[in-house]
Amino acid sequence: MLSRSSLASTHATAYAMPLLALAGLAFSTLTHAQAVEDDAWHFNAGVGLMSQPSYPGSSETRTGALPTFGASKGRWQLGAVPGAGVPLGVGYTLMQDGPWRMGLGVGTGLGRSRNDSESTKFSNLGAIEQTALGSLSGSYTQGAVAASANIITDIGGHQQGTRALLDVSFRTRPMERLVLSAGPGMTWTDGRYAQTYYGVSAAQSASSGYATYKARAGLNAWRLGASADYQLTHEWSLSAKLGVTQLQGDAANSPTIDKKTQTSYGLFANYRF
Repeated sequence: MLSRSSLASTHATAYAMPLLALAGLAFSTLTHAQAVEDDAWHFNAGVGLMSQPSYPGSSETRTGALPTFGASKGRWQLGAVPGAGVPLGVGYTLMQDGPWRMGLGVGTGLGRSRNDSESTKFSNLGAIEQTALGSLSGSYTQGAVAASANIITDIGGHQQGTRALLDVSFRTRPMERLVLSAGPGMTWTDGRYAQTYYGVSAAQSASSGYATYKARAGLNAWRLGASADYQLTHEWSLSAKLGVTQLQGDAANSPTIDKKTQTSYGLFANYRF
C-alpha cells in the first residue's frame, strides 16, 4: 500500500513468489520518494527477515533472510519499483502532480512462483516459471489517506495473466520518527492468471490425482495490510510489515488450496545514501 513514502520490495530468495498481490503491500524497506525534478541519484539497500506462505493457498510457510535494493534518479527507478508491484526492474514516473502520481514498470520476480519440487502436494502440478512483468500504477494522496491502483500483467508469455489491485491506506505519525499505516485492499485476476495458479488441467489431474478444475476471472482476494516505519537516523530506518489475505471465489474453492486465510510478515533494516 502507498503512503507519502513509497514501499517496495526485492525478493532475492530462490522461492520468491508474487505475494504483492496476496499481501496487499510489499514487504519492504522504507524508500524515500523525491520530486521528479530531482536529478540526483538516490540509493537504498538493506536486509530483512520475512515469513510467507510457500505458495498461494498453502498451509506451509517459508521464513528466511533477503536483501533489498533500490535506486532512483528523477523520473527513473531501478531495482524495487515503488508502487509498481515489480520486485526487480525499471520504473518510470509518467506524471506527478500534487497528490496524483502515475507510473510504468517493467521487470520480473526472482525465482519460480511454484516449483514442481515445492512439496508433495504440488510436485505433480508442475512449476510456474519466472516471467517478465509489466505494470501501470496510479495513486492519490490526501492528508493521512492514500488510494492506489495497479495493473500487473505477464509480458513474458508464461500464462500468468493479469492482476488488478486496489488499496487504501490510513497513516498516522504518533512520534516524529514513527509512521504507522494500515488499510484494506482487493485483488481481481483474469481467467489466465486464475487457471495457472488455482486451476487443474486434464493433464495435471492425471498426474496429481486432483479433479479437473476451471478457475475463472473474478475477485481473487480481500486483503489487509499494516506497517510501522521508524527513522533511526537520516540514513537508517527500521520497518515491520504485516499482511493478511482472504482468498475469494474460484481461488478459495480450488482443490489445491489448503488454507484460505494467508498471513505474511517481515522485519527490515534499510540504509539510504
